[in-house]
Amino acid sequence: QYTQSSPAPSMGNTYMDLLGARLLAKNIDQLAEVQTADALKGKYVALYFSASWCPPCRAFTPVLRKLYLLCTAKKIPLEIVFVSSDKNVDEFKEYFLQHMPWLAVPYENSAARQALSRKVGVMGIPTLCIIDPEGNMINSNARAAVIKDPECAKFPWAGQQESALAGYGPALLMALLFAVYYLWKHFA
Repeated sequence: QYTQSSPAPSMGNTYMDLLGARLLAKNIDQLAEVQTADALKGKYVALYFSASWCPPCRAFTPVLRKLYLLCTAKKIPLEIVFVSSDKNVDEFKEYFLQHMPWLAVPYENSAARQALSRKVGVMGIPTLCIIDPEGNMINSNARAAVIKDPECAKFPWAGQQESALAGYGPALLMALLFAVYYLWKHFA
């Protein structure tokens, strides 16, 4: 668990390389470039895979914004980086500039956006994952952990992953039972 007296080690290279040399920041109502290494040094990084056209994303973004502003006020070393799945640069800019106080991978850097998505194993959006300052993935599915901790008390939410199968309960069990029965019947 993070404490304010914890040392802030430097972030590893794997995700830094995939993010690229520059990220976008919001400067009033304009986009400004920042150096990735400088902006993320010594911080936990939340990669936020989202898009303006996605209703669950539009519902989660205000929750994440509130949490981010609270973490910033508490001087918790967290930076969020938006990795867009928007359909075009105009949708990206509008969504980012109107709703997000954090950083973003430039929309034009589709190679970085795709590589990050593959590396993280994004299966759908919104997806939020947490990387520690050393560059290790500590939570590949942090959305539920963040929702359950609006005061940042359990930051950095290491190991509090939402199951990718959450919410499928009975249907998943029935499908598994059917698969076992089918295999037993046809191959036993």
